[in-house]
Amino acid sequence: ALGLTMAVVVVVGIGFFGVGSDLQREPLENSELDVAASAERAQRDAPFPVAVPELGEGWVERSARYTDGQSPRWVVQYSDPQGQLVTLTQESEVSSPMLSAALPGSAVQDELSIDGTECTVLSGGQQGAEQLGISCEGEGWGFLVHGDAEQAELEGLASSALASIG
Repeated sequence: ALGLTMAVVVVVGIGFFGVGSDLQREPLENSELDVAASAERAQRDAPFPVAVPELGEGWVERSARYTDGQSPRWVVQYSDPQGQLVTLTQESEVSSPMLSAALPGSAVQDELSIDGTECTVLSGGQQGAEQLGISCEGEGWGFLVHGDAEQAELEGLASSALASIG
């Protein structure tokens, strides 16, 4: 009886989950991420100009999310051309909670100007997972770009984000 029960469970499991993964599978039409459309919806509620960077070849948009409430936040995640995860987090200002959530124990490494905006290069993270970050602020907005990417890649994303804000 136990063997028969196990056989039924296996057959039902294969029928439900399939035998393996299909690497040739095409994504569903409505599953494509459209950061610009998400940003347009976010802009209706956001108290700051929402950044929509236009990135070059090799960058892949992974997720875009706007969170409303007491601390409105716009978060977009990308993979850079080398496959490293890079995140853009934007709020009304670069706050301590934003920095501590993204780069725990962050420390200032350098100051730089990107397209006429004063920005700060930061490093931080958990043991063994230290990351770089670049924070920039303007009137009524602030963002942090951070990840495992090279500083030049982060600067490029920050520059594109600044250009989209205007």
